[in-house]
Amino acid sequence: MIGISELRAARRLAATAGLTLDALGKLRAERFRAPADEQAAARHGHVWARRLVTALGVEVAVRGAPPEGPVLLLGNHRSYLDVLAVLAVKPCGFLAKAEIASWPLFGAAAKLHPTVFVVREDADSRKRAREGALRLLQKGLPFAAFPEGTTCRGPGILPFYPGLFRLAEQYAFPVVPFAVEYEDRAHAWVDDDTFLGHFLRTFRGDRARLVLSFGSALSGDGERTRRTASDWIRSEVRDAARRMGTH
Repeated sequence: MIGISELRAARRLAATAGLTLDALGKLRAERFRAPADEQAAARHGHVWARRLVTALGVEVAVRGAPPEGPVLLLGNHRSYLDVLAVLAVKPCGFLAKAEIASWPLFGAAAKLHPTVFVVREDADSRKRAREGALRLLQKGLPFAAFPEGTTCRGPGILPFYPGLFRLAEQYAFPVVPFAVEYEDRAHAWVDDDTFLGHFLRTFRGDRARLVLSFGSALSGDGERTRRTASDWIRSEVRDAARRMGTH
């Protein structure tokens, strides 16, 4: 017999599909109307993320706020939910691993949203990704990425790839660090866990709670900015975990 928690997760999965299908239709219409309007496409993604966070019962406690205009939002990575949390707060472009482009529904939507896909192990792909990020920033759109390159359960964070920090230095874009931490570390999506399996486990519960913190804008030397951002994120993740009693 299917229990209440399993039914809750199934309803949320159906809601995710429905809301994403609706967003996909709106993104297609927007791209048909104005193919080069990245700001408008990002706003559709913002609305989708806000609706989906509510439907999934995700509680996002936001500390600070990123500034307006073209900035690099760079933070630690725990789960696919990080993308929802950031996008629900700020319309922005995103860096995503290349395999997401082939995901059902999500991949099609990501390709219409201002998304830059990358194969982290491929130097040419990383170069093209930096060029794609630069194009979006030059159009005035904030651009978000997870410079760890993969998810990490925590409590710490992984070393950051330097490429986007160098891009920020070269073209004088501010870097705004952000930190994300979950009340329950089981909500991190790591290793070889499947999306469907993780989703159904995570959303059986009543709520998923996380803290999303934004720091002050940093500029200047790319290596120094990378160290400063990394140190701030580690400290913020540690503080958030202590406040939430993360387990």
